[in-house]
Amino acid sequence: MKVTRFDAALTYVLAALGLWISYTALADLALRAGLGVNQAYAWPLVVDGLILAATRAVVTFGGHDARRYAWVLLGCAAAASIAGNMAHALLPEGPVHPAIAAIVAVVPPIAALAMTHLAVVRARVRQDVEQTEELDASPQVDAAPLPDACDPGDAIHNSSLLVAPADDASDSPMLAQLVAVTAPTDAAKARRDVDARQRVLDLLAEGKLSGRAIAQEVGVSESTVRRWKPIKDSAAA
Repeated sequence: MKVTRFDAALTYVLAALGLWISYTALADLALRAGLGVNQAYAWPLVVDGLILAATRAVVTFGGHDARRYAWVLLGCAAAASIAGNMAHALLPEGPVHPAIAAIVAVVPPIAALAMTHLAVVRARVRQDVEQTEELDASPQVDAAPLPDACDPGDAIHNSSLLVAPADDASDSPMLAQLVAVTAPTDAAKARRDVDARQRVLDLLAEGKLSGRAIAQEVGVSESTVRRWKPIKDSAAA
């Protein structure tokens, strides 16, 4: 279904009106809570701005595990904004109760802490995405993915076949030396890949650790753990 310009304009207009009404109510509440004029006008930007930042994180994080934090942050920010608007409507005119003023005062530092952590989480998500793209672009990953049950000896044998010298390699000492150096390196890497994948599969079968914990235990990225996860387990999850 195509989204028309009218749909987009209607969405933006309604969102702007909602933010404006919420802004005026929260600013008045902050003034009645004892904040200065400038601080009171900035206070609604902290609350409703946190909603916008968390919403963008939910959309941009995709299927990453960090999306759960973005959802929690979005729920808390929305609850704070709703509670502030309700308090503005229900409380009598004049200065608010000291307990309400204290709650208003602690919102900005809590929001600063939450946004700092969101920045760290976003950096980790970007790093995982970059690692996934590098693995997808690697010929060794795309050309021949390893089966679930694989003998390391077979992997070493196959690696040696990939770098086997041509028939006339004996006529080139440099080529022979290159093959002698490359074959053990590829064989060792193939063995490490097999061992790491088998360790990931064993930990997944135990079901005691999360994907993030398994990635830290084995020393691979979280996206690699999801990629190595058996298809039937992924479908069940």
